[in-house]
Order: sequence, then C-alpha cells, then structure tokens
Amino acid sequence: MIAVTERPTSQTLVSTRVLRELSEQMGPEICHQFVGNYIEMWDGRFSRLVAAVDTSDFPDAMDVVLSIKISSEMAGAQRLAGLATRAQEMVRSADRCGLASLIEPIQQCGDDTVRHLSQTYPAR
Repeated sequence: MIAVTERPTSQTLVSTRVLRELSEQMGPEICHQFVGNYIEMWDGRFSRLVAAVDTSDFPDAMDVVLSIKISSEMAGAQRLAGLATRAQEMVRSADRCGLASLIEPIQQCGDDTVRHLSQTYPAR
C-alpha cells in the first residue's frame, strides 16, 4: 500500500486517505500510473501558469489553474489544490498582481509535492 506520512497541519501536503481511496476505486496500478502522470506533468503545468501570468492571458491561466487544482485534489495534494483555488479567485477577478504573488508559493508547494510523491511512487 501507500507509505505516506501526514504532517500535523491544517492542510497536509499529500493526503493518505485520498490516495488510498483513489487506489481502492481505480486499483493500485491505475493509481500509480495517475500519480506518475501527475508528477511528469507538473513542470509543464507550472510553466504554462508562469507564461499566462507573464502575458496576462487570463483564459489560459484559468485553464492551467483548474488543471492544477483538479489533478491535485485527485492526487491528494491538498495544499497545492488550496493554492490553486486561491489562484482561481485571482484569475476570476483579473488580479494579475495577486496571481503573480502566488507563483512562488505554488512553485515551492508543487515541487515539494512532486518530490514527496516521487518518493512514495518511484518510477517503475
């Protein structure tokens, strides 16, 4: 099964409960594949977000923020999903400065999440 340790914070980095439910619903192999795809797609998603913010392309920013939010929720990446929800609010209000202020926290949290998941789900 999954050897993920939850931190005692209000919003954990990766939820063992969510990953366990995903594994139970889809099967361990599909869960492992989904997490692998999530890890592989992180850099591209983050690069798209940065580009959208740099060019004030709010439709593309919304697309990528929703992609990060939904995939993170499915992968149990609660903190990153929470940051994506905040970014979604900034995009919705066309707040470029607010969105830009979230880039660094999103990058750090995303990188931490990917590192954590990579240790939990090593490539086969």
